[in-house]
Amino acid sequence: MRGVLQRVHKAWEMSQRKDNELRGSSNGPIGGYRRWLKAYAQDLDWLPSLRTTKGVEVETPEEDEEVHALKTELKKAQTVKEKFKSAAVRIRKENAELRDVNIATTKALEQETKRACREEHDRNKFRGALWGSNSELKIRREERDQS
Repeated sequence: MRGVLQRVHKAWEMSQRKDNELRGSSNGPIGGYRRWLKAYAQDLDWLPSLRTTKGVEVETPEEDEEVHALKTELKKAQTVKEKFKSAAVRIRKENAELRDVNIATTKALEQETKRACREEHDRNKFRGALWGSNSELKIRREERDQS
């Protein structure tokens, strides 16, 4: 197996392509395959008969019931497909709109939560300041009452 791969690799390196002709390491054309093919194809007399002429009309076979039924079924399937596509596009648009609303609501909720936390922090800070001055006033009153 390894020997085969080496031979293929070596043959690949040896061949070069230039102008749609295979060329060897001396850069000369190998074989002349296109010339041979042209000469061989000229000898075939049945090859031109495969081409259709423009003047000849080909008879089309009549459609039977099965073909007609299949065509109508195909048309129905295509209509269902189009309806499904339009529904999918509509749902995607609605989804995008709802996503945008959800994002906006989330941002507003986060901002409101931050504002509420700041207010609570400020209230607690103010209470702490009041609590300290209240304690100070209590101590002064007690000292005054004792004296």
